[in-house]
Amino acid sequence: MMVAYLVMAIMIVLSLVYLFGSITHRIDGSADRHKRSSFASVRRKEIVEEEEAGRLTPSESSQLLIDVDYEANSIDGRQKRFFYNDIFFARWVMLAVVVVAVLGSVSLYQQIGYSKEVAFTQDLQTQQLTPQKVTGFLKYRSARYDRVEDWYYLATDYVSAEKYQEAVVAFETALEKLPKNAENRVNLLVEYAQAVFYANGGQSSDKMLKVVDAILQVAPTQATALDLKGVAAFAQQNYLGAVLAWQEAIRYSVHSTERLALLSAISRARELGRIDYQQVAPIITDQLAVKIEWDASELTWQKDDVLLVYAVIKGQKMPIAIQRVFPENLEETILLTNLDSLMPTVTLAETDKVDLVVKLANINDNDLTKGRIIGT
Repeated sequence: MMVAYLVMAIMIVLSLVYLFGSITHRIDGSADRHKRSSFASVRRKEIVEEEEAGRLTPSESSQLLIDVDYEANSIDGRQKRFFYNDIFFARWVMLAVVVVAVLGSVSLYQQIGYSKEVAFTQDLQTQQLTPQKVTGFLKYRSARYDRVEDWYYLATDYVSAEKYQEAVVAFETALEKLPKNAENRVNLLVEYAQAVFYANGGQSSDKMLKVVDAILQVAPTQATALDLKGVAAFAQQNYLGAVLAWQEAIRYSVHSTERLALLSAISRARELGRIDYQQVAPIITDQLAVKIEWDASELTWQKDDVLLVYAVIKGQKMPIAIQRVFPENLEETILLTNLDSLMPTVTLAETDKVDLVVKLANINDNDLTKGRIIGT
């Protein structure tokens, strides 16, 4: 890019020098021609005077006049060179250089990508972005900047578009550029493992299992990796291993939807493997499934809202099971279990009756329990 800019700059400078030189020499040439014309006139006048005085014969006078004309014409011929009388050509050279410089600058502008940045920003401001435009822009940024975050955004965009093979490649590129000791490497590996799983048609593979093992070596309580480990064990008909992995995933998962799916998978693995509760005790013994409904005309959610949904024993303030839920997840069933206890001794397994409370707070508050109760 810099070489192209340098070439265009040199072309412009040289063309300006040439045009200036042409004009300067034209002006200087005009002055010289005027001087030569004056000298020739004076010399012709002297020759005529010499002839009238009798010092020159008519033939000698004629020859001298011919010599004066020849000398003047000879000088003009020698001066008529590239810079002297070619101002017309200089103008065309200048025009050509300007055209090349302008077209070259526009081409470089397009190639460098500033136009894409501007077009993307305009589409974003006018809300004219399409999935295809977003993908194209992310591909351009990944190719141009080659940074971890650019490849990560491209990978997640491919996942959203269900282009899992492309997502795997983008995740692998991001992982190559991410330092081995980076704090967010585990999270990136988790998303990579999921992409590998979906790219294989939702089936376990040795490649996925290798990534999962790498995650669990660093973060043994990572719920998604434990879930995928259970999937791999289930695919190998190792139903006991699947149950154990999925129960650990439930222990560390905080999402009700994931827990409900894991409970269903555990039930299926127990059935196929004929694993009873004496062989492997259930990790969740007591649970409450909660569905929240509200009147949209009376309650409008704000972007910083968060809900605390908890079970409490009458007469006590400390919840025995609690979940934090964002408004966008309220359409899903909320699962409170004996694992969600805040008290060291009392859980849902030790009580027969509880009150359910929904409290609204702001996610930026230091103490979410200071929110207001909006449902019991």
